Amino acid sequence: MLKNKKSLMVFAIVIVGILFGGILAVSAAYGWILGQETTPAFSAPGVPFYESAYAKATSEQKVELDKIIADKGIGLPGEWIRPVLIAIGDLPKDQPRLSAEQAGEIYDRIGKNVGALEKEFDKIAGAPDFIGGSGIERSIYYLSDDRSQAIFLMLGNAALYAVDDNGSYSIRLPLGSQELPVDTGPSIAPRGTPTTLPILPSPTKAPSP
Repeated sequence: MLKNKKSLMVFAIVIVGILFGGILAVSAAYGWILGQETTPAFSAPGVPFYESAYAKATSEQKVELDKIIADKGIGLPGEWIRPVLIAIGDLPKDQPRLSAEQAGEIYDRIGKNVGALEKEFDKIAGAPDFIGGSGIERSIYYLSDDRSQAIFLMLGNAALYAVDDNGSYSIRLPLGSQELPVDTGPSIAPRGTPTTLPILPSPTKAPSP
């Protein structure tokens, strides 16, 4: 009887070990998959990005952070990443910006892997200018300080937009060898801005530089 109990205990331990190992493997795989799609972390786990930045900032830098965070011109909930990192000294003030040519070359090489694209873009730009969105998260990289063109990483793809005469990102341009839809007549851009190409949802107003 005692021998049978010991055998059952050993069997139970083996089963539990197998199940636990399986759970760990699935968790690791799921974490890896998430890592391919999600944006990089720019603060410690569990610490809001702005809170982390203020904790590191000097009094002078906090004044600059106040100005950056007060900019609501983009019209979306989210966080200014690159400007904040520059303000607190985590990125140099002369950090290069991503160019359309560089982004196109990277896109042609990597394809529609948003996580991998963002990692490569960040090697040049340091970080996205903005991460956020209402319902659809996007990472935005401005190509110049005047913010007249921007690359959006969203909905599993990358898109290059230019600002129209109304200050809206409604002009879709090809990124690398992207083939845009053939013009089939006017369509409606987000917030009702007329455009000639079907485009992905995007902020309509370019915030003031």
